[in-house]
Amino acid sequence: MKYSTKTAIAACLFTVACAPLQLYYKEGETVARMDRDETRCEVTALRQVPTDIRTRYIPPQYQHYKVCHGTGYCSWHRRLISPGRHESYDANLPLRARVTEQCMADKGYVRTKIKRCDAATTEATTLRATQVLPPVSEKSCAIRLKSGRWQIVTPDT
Repeated sequence: MKYSTKTAIAACLFTVACAPLQLYYKEGETVARMDRDETRCEVTALRQVPTDIRTRYIPPQYQHYKVCHGTGYCSWHRRLISPGRHESYDANLPLRARVTEQCMADKGYVRTKIKRCDAATTEATTLRATQVLPPVSEKSCAIRLKSGRWQIVTPDT
């Protein structure tokens, strides 16, 4: 089955739109301060663990299948599933992410995921970007605003 480019893009956007908000959280901290702290930690981590760009070759993948004719003669064929390709990656990325997370933890932040708000909660909320990280609970959810910022909401019981 083939998918169009538009379908693939829509699927990616839908997946991103439904994904939980991931952020460093410290109750009562301003979002601006959290952003500055995260940037400083990322810069520090980059200095401590510089990029190490490597290239690897991913060989092609084939699927073998059998074709039989009415005469009883069968033969094996192979179909290209994925062509061979070169791929570049930063070998230090996982370590740099851990250093950033440790730096943020030293500043009192915890890496947190907050689920997306459902449509009813979004409709009932006056939309405005979160400026100060509020107390959160299991009921808390996040709304992604058109500006790219987000709003954390904790619906009433």
